[in-house]
Amino acid sequence: MTHEKRLPLQLKLTATLVLIVMTPLAASAYLIDQLGKAAANVAAGEASSRIATMEKAIDTYRDMVDITKRLHDEIATRLAQRPDFLQLDPTVNLARIINDEPGLRAIALLRPDGSAAAEAERPSPGPQWRDKIVDHPLGTGGATLKLTFTVSATVNEDLGRLKQSIDAARTFSQIRTALPESYRTAFLVLLGVAGLAAAGFGMRASSFLTRRIDALVSTARKVSDGHLDARVELRGQDELAELGSAFNTMLDDLDQTRTQLEYLQRMGVWQDVARRLAHEIKNPLTPIQLAVQQCVSSYRGDEARFRKLLVDTGEIVEEEIAGLRRLVDTFRTLGALPKVEAAPIALAEVIDELKLDPTVAVHLTLAPPASPVTVRADKLLLKRVLANLIENAIHAGEEAGATGDVVVGWAADPARNVVTITVDDHGHGVPEASRVKIFEPYVTTKSTGTGLGLAIARKIAIEHGGDLVLAPDRAPTGGARFVVSLPLRGPDASLP
Repeated sequence: MTHEKRLPLQLKLTATLVLIVMTPLAASAYLIDQLGKAAANVAAGEASSRIATMEKAIDTYRDMVDITKRLHDEIATRLAQRPDFLQLDPTVNLARIINDEPGLRAIALLRPDGSAAAEAERPSPGPQWRDKIVDHPLGTGGATLKLTFTVSATVNEDLGRLKQSIDAARTFSQIRTALPESYRTAFLVLLGVAGLAAAGFGMRASSFLTRRIDALVSTARKVSDGHLDARVELRGQDELAELGSAFNTMLDDLDQTRTQLEYLQRMGVWQDVARRLAHEIKNPLTPIQLAVQQCVSSYRGDEARFRKLLVDTGEIVEEEIAGLRRLVDTFRTLGALPKVEAAPIALAEVIDELKLDPTVAVHLTLAPPASPVTVRADKLLLKRVLANLIENAIHAGEEAGATGDVVVGWAADPARNVVTITVDDHGHGVPEASRVKIFEPYVTTKSTGTGLGLAIARKIAIEHGGDLVLAPDRAPTGGARFVVSLPLRGPDASLP
């Protein structure tokens, strides 16, 4: 099968990013240039229409200054002809004259020696005004009339600014574009730099993205090739890292499901073997027991030594037959486990019922959560699982020389929709060599027992949709910790 050659994803992403960056910039360059020309034309026309108006304003300013000067000279000439001024009359009402004459702020009649015969003034109207003094001779005797007028302090500055505005308007009227050539060149350089930056960033970002995607694809291929322990490592907080985490979670769930299925398959084989063994062993036990009993009871001789041998042999056979019967019962139990009939049950009630057994109650310590927990489980089978774990925990503590106390705790995990039940003992823990096969049938660390209890308990937990595992670390009590996980009550379940 031939595959059509396609462009690499990295090149596609880079080209797309460059186009996204360059297209609006190029369009902006064209539009800005056109807008600059239009704005320059509008500004030139507007400036031309304003030049004549501003030139007339300058002429008006100049005329106003000349008129003001002539007005001041006329007032000075007229006042200098007053008889009372010529006589330097000190009683003349200068304040009234100041109020009557426009712009006049102060009057002083000065004798020939410069001393004031009479004078009056009013305050300056403000900083925007300045004083202009006009001296006019009084008669021929050397006396002087000193008049102080208020004139605008900013008239010269206003004229200067108006001139500058006219010069600027003339400059604008000659401009045909609002963008200097250097600006346009700089904008083109900016376009090139932006394109290179976009290409560089695109190459880096797309390389980072494609490497992460390749990691996902590579891990998926490893899993498809049979490397079920392969996992993807994607750091960060982005969507791909979240996808990688979800992918790893899926692989973990698949691996756990596969392990559980393999375990159930092995247990199915053991169940079939157990049923056959129970049938094959049970049938000859009764004839053997009857035959030995008959042999012992039919001896009528006086040989004490032989009689004792027969009695001892009978007791040994009876004891072994009883052990075989217990083994057959265990086989029958393994081969005929009932189906799980799950229903919503309060977990605390199940554990409280276990305390009804006095031998269990004296060893049992509960660590319940703050809020009640409801699970979907088969009550009888769940009690069987917990009873087996508690019994094993008691034996482990006693074999270690402790009191055999057991701590049972449970807590809900709504995020995973499960509840976990922990059973902690005071024993020596499970040896490292036995941890891998601890749940296999006929594997036990106790001095007594068949090794089927944990196997049956885990099978029941798996059939509930959960699991039974041995915690990797020791329990807070110092012994082993077994953890049962069960599904929480479903949305369609309810309790009274």
